[in-house]
Amino acid sequence: MRLIKQKEKYDINQNGHKSKFNKALGQFVDKHRKNPNVLAILVSGSYARPSAPDKNSDLDIDIVLKKSRTTETGSTWINGVEIEYFKNSVKQIRHRFQTEARDKKPCTAHIFSDPIILYQKEGEIVNQLIKEARSITRKRVPKMNRADTYFARHKIDAKKKDLEDVYLKKDIFTFRLIAYKLILECLDIFYKIKRVPRERPKKLRADLKSLDPKFEALLSGAILEKGLSRKFKAIKKLTRYAEFLAGGKKPKEWKLRTKYAIEQELSEAGD
Repeated sequence: MRLIKQKEKYDINQNGHKSKFNKALGQFVDKHRKNPNVLAILVSGSYARPSAPDKNSDLDIDIVLKKSRTTETGSTWINGVEIEYFKNSVKQIRHRFQTEARDKKPCTAHIFSDPIILYQKEGEIVNQLIKEARSITRKRVPKMNRADTYFARHKIDAKKKDLEDVYLKKDIFTFRLIAYKLILECLDIFYKIKRVPRERPKKLRADLKSLDPKFEALLSGAILEKGLSRKFKAIKKLTRYAEFLAGGKKPKEWKLRTKYAIEQELSEAGD
């Protein structure tokens, strides 16, 4: 958690960010801090990271309200910078923490886990929200169970066979379409096996290098190869490694029995 003090007036080049972003933040905060219902204003996303924002970067701002019966999401432009803002009450933020954690998609918790605090009226409430968010994001993604692993390998195997069929037919359009889907399938399985949330595309390569340099190299080869034959070979190498991470190739014959959901519910109700 980082705090930009009000006396700095946002004219510092925080972490190398361009001054236009600071000016836009200053004007936005000055406007909304006057609302007595506003407890805090936080910025997350690319601005809150050490690297400088890109040409088309926007500002992601969360406005924490003391109370509100509604939520508000909007976009505005200040000083040539696009600002996407989200207004939520403390109660609504905590509700999102709970529901998103249950659905294994803790987006709001990730936003609140490491923001820059631009303005806060009641620090204890905001600090507690950040503490709760960090406790959620520290939890690892649930481990893939036996059924998940089988189906992951089945998806790779099915798309791999489709890719080979269209490769032999020299159907370039369908080949590139299936290749794209197969690469994404491998990427999805990789992050599930590593049990960490997937990084945004612009930050993905660096994240992969830190997690598994071999997978990053194979994925890069599968994406960047242009010739049909070379690309096909590169994707085969990627899928073999993804299958290895998932426990090996899908066996030729296999069987998996699970209870119907209704049977599981009845069994749990009777316990």
